[in-house]
Amino acid sequence: MGRLVRVLIVSLAVALLLSGVGWGKGRLVVGVPADVDGLDPHRTVAAATFQVVCNIYDTLVEVTPDGRLVPGLAASWEISSDGLQYTFTLRPGIKVHTGRDLQAADVAGSFQRILNPDTNHPRAADYRVIDSIATPDVETVIFHLKEKTPAFLSNLAMGWAAVVPPEAVAQAKFRPIGTGPFTLADWVPDSHLVLRRFPDYFRPGEPLLDEVVFRVIPEPAVGIINLKTGAVDVLSWLAPQDVAGVKADPRLKVVESPMNGIYLLALNNARPPLDDRRVRQAINLAIDKGAIVDGVHWGQGQVIGSHMPPVSPFYADLTAMYPYDPDKARRLLAEAGYEQGLELTITLPQPYDFHIRNGEIIAQQLERVGIRVRLEVMEWGNWLDRVYFGRDYQAATIGHTGRLDPDPFLNRYASDSRENYMNYQNPEYDELVKLGASTLDMDERLRIYRRLQEMLAEDAVAVYLMSPHLAVGMQANVSGWQIYPIDILNLRRVCKEE
Repeated sequence: MGRLVRVLIVSLAVALLLSGVGWGKGRLVVGVPADVDGLDPHRTVAAATFQVVCNIYDTLVEVTPDGRLVPGLAASWEISSDGLQYTFTLRPGIKVHTGRDLQAADVAGSFQRILNPDTNHPRAADYRVIDSIATPDVETVIFHLKEKTPAFLSNLAMGWAAVVPPEAVAQAKFRPIGTGPFTLADWVPDSHLVLRRFPDYFRPGEPLLDEVVFRVIPEPAVGIINLKTGAVDVLSWLAPQDVAGVKADPRLKVVESPMNGIYLLALNNARPPLDDRRVRQAINLAIDKGAIVDGVHWGQGQVIGSHMPPVSPFYADLTAMYPYDPDKARRLLAEAGYEQGLELTITLPQPYDFHIRNGEIIAQQLERVGIRVRLEVMEWGNWLDRVYFGRDYQAATIGHTGRLDPDPFLNRYASDSRENYMNYQNPEYDELVKLGASTLDMDERLRIYRRLQEMLAEDAVAVYLMSPHLAVGMQANVSGWQIYPIDILNLRRVCKEE
């Protein structure tokens, strides 16, 4: 097999780190802006779902708040010198919520389910590099890859790679069965979801809470009232205009961080008039991104020019390519044959107020260059069906978050990608993104991914607006809350000090 790189698990003395705090004590109420769209991690793309189900299911590999990959269900792993074989050794004694031990065959079956076309896994493409999976014993899982894939390990840490035991498959959407720190106790759609502590969780002493209640609160103003009155312990997403007020309240505190994600105005490159690059470039020039950061997000974010967040080492600062220039935008529209302007529909996802507000400001700015905008507000599930899966739209506001490697961020624009809802078609881009996905040399990867971002900007595939900052508000007696670079609310070590 050649030289092996071995990663060993580091045991965490949770009892010592959290001395004085009782395990399994207390109930935490978390206000969230949107409900889950089901509880099957293999059949969703919704951040709201992954934030919850990460507490029900586990992944082979986990990510720390600072972006490091560490053992999850796997106690250790080995990577062959040619990069084509990954051998994982499971932790002993992991219990499924039904009471039995997790086995290697369960892990293999979960990934076979991901790869099965009948599952309709939205991100199955991330795992099609798997050639075969072997389970020589109950604690060993071996992935044989078709080609070198630098992103493979980080892809195993994503919520949609959660290990779903076979007994969970039939009713995973409504009755999840995993190995995580909590089990589902109750779910009333669009109202609340309750998780209860799993006493046989494989990490000693975790979780620290008895129960977690996720309360759906779409309106930011209502969320703030709930936080200030103590009706919720945590508000998982503070509206930018509310951050200062929460910080000023001695009963409350804020945990905040730049997000590993972006907001954009998606453009359907196959739908007239957006199939004309000049029109897409004009739209880019007509939008004052700084006004959106300041006016909608109260300065809680950074203007960007590509589909990568500035926290990534692969981010290319291309903001200078499309400065705010309405005069040039009008000239490009005239050149494209739209001297009298044009009509455009922007589809906005409810209940995400910040995406709706982004769309409203964009509409005002586009009107100034002769683009007459119709705003179409759509409930989140319908938005996903129409825009993301159906590609039946002209333009839409949305965000993309939480990828650890540049390939998953940028391979969505490959012509054959199921996630290419902007319908971008560029054979040169397709070849280069494949090269980046199989290149191990860091300097070469930096060069490749910069060029890919330049191509997206040159073709004005979308309007890359900003990378937001995430602020979470909570009662002063809540501790252990951390912000991660992927869409999870990891509640294992969160507690309330009475």
